[in-house]
Amino acid sequence: MTEALTYLSAIGLFSFVTMASAMMRHELLLVACMPAVFVALIMGFVMAIYANDAFGAMPVGAALIVGALPGWWLSRRIRPKELAIAVYLGWTVALVLVLVAVGFPDRG
Repeated sequence: MTEALTYLSAIGLFSFVTMASAMMRHELLLVACMPAVFVALIMGFVMAIYANDAFGAMPVGAALIVGALPGWWLSRRIRPKELAIAVYLGWTVALVLVLVAVGFPDRG
């Protein structure tokens, strides 16, 4: 249960980072978000493959949707500078969750 929650939370946050960056309205801040998006796409993809095998497709799909909706909503509500801050905060929390998630023993 803890492993699933950790993996799915990280996937949701990576989805948030990707969606919020895609909706960024400021060109320079969009460029500033590129490192976060690059890591989010790669780590999110790898984690989604493992989570799909371990927990099923429905929880992974739900995590992707639950993460993308706040990114879309925030991009409409706050200024680009605050959105960039939210992207980097979400990315930081997701990377901490990845560090915790990879510490769980593999399912055999």
